[in-house]
Amino acid sequence: MIYFDNAATTHYKPQCVIDAVHLALTKLNVSAHRGTSRASLALEEKLQETRMLATAVAGGKDATAVFSQNCTTALNLAILGTARRGGHVVASATEHNSVLRPLMQLKSKGIVEVSVIYPNEHGQVAPQSVVDALRPNTYLVAVNNVSNVTGTRQQVGAISHAVKQAKKDVLVLCDCAQSVGYVVLDMAKDGIDMMAFPTHKGLHGVQGCGVLVFSNRVHPLPIVFGGTGSQSNSLLQPKSLPDGLESGTLNTPAILGANAAIRWWATNHKSNASKLVQLQQSLLDKLSTLPQVRVYSQPNQSGIVAFNVKNWDSAVVADYLSTHHDIATRAGLHCAPLMHKYLKTLGRGVVRASLAVDNTLSQVDSFVNFVEDLCKKDCLQ
Repeated sequence: MIYFDNAATTHYKPQCVIDAVHLALTKLNVSAHRGTSRASLALEEKLQETRMLATAVAGGKDATAVFSQNCTTALNLAILGTARRGGHVVASATEHNSVLRPLMQLKSKGIVEVSVIYPNEHGQVAPQSVVDALRPNTYLVAVNNVSNVTGTRQQVGAISHAVKQAKKDVLVLCDCAQSVGYVVLDMAKDGIDMMAFPTHKGLHGVQGCGVLVFSNRVHPLPIVFGGTGSQSNSLLQPKSLPDGLESGTLNTPAILGANAAIRWWATNHKSNASKLVQLQQSLLDKLSTLPQVRVYSQPNQSGIVAFNVKNWDSAVVADYLSTHHDIATRAGLHCAPLMHKYLKTLGRGVVRASLAVDNTLSQVDSFVNFVEDLCKKDCLQ
């Protein structure tokens, strides 16, 4: 199989990640915050260590990291946990439904108003356009760091600083699902108040762990209530952090895997980034030479190349590549409908080929050859 669906989840998991998950399942298979055994205390120490690593990856200073089951729940915590009745939110059209749906749920209930800002012809959300959308009751700006459809990276620092110069009390939320592990993040420098990311994509961890890192300017309210292993005498949710935002049993195998993944990233990210840029550029250049292929991506560091063939539906193309050549890609709208409205691809979506460091130039060449052969067909069956 040629696996070009790494933006969904990376196929390659380093041995250190596998070893960490194995350790969690064999030696530290206990509950955190709920015991005083040596294993429980050792696990608690690992969790605290992982929080520090996650905060460092985000570039947070005096920040808090809380774990969730994935990036979606981290984003929901950020959005629903800071919602203000009668408030106003500005969001970019590049957002994933993990941001759009909780916002539109709040809007449908009459709790907040939402303004959506579309990118310019270069795929960039202009900082001034966000500033122009601010209102007296604006309390949150949500901006996607890297589009999961095209790989386009937004100028989140410029947007954040422009917003806060215009209105100091606005919080800035950044979805980093497609940037963590691919680019170096610095939420303190960029003025980001809340940053959400998963560990199973660019960091090459395993599924089941999301992280929300937030500055001391914000204290999200819990959206899930239950046992935390602390203040059990109270029938109200604890206000202390991080336990007040982490009800229930944590997915410790995934978190320990994240610990190892972040350490692996810290050692290898420069060489990985160089290789991934080379792979993405090669695929982008070669697909762009095919006259019946429309490419929507530009050079990017996240390994994403979005394209369509002729006037065919993207799902038909992806199914053909899978069925006839055992190639994994992703077709459709990628849970980002407003981005496809911007691209004018709502009707058929796009095929997304997303690369990772375990892919090769030989695989890129084979993929392009298959797409070229596909272009010569009158129809796909």
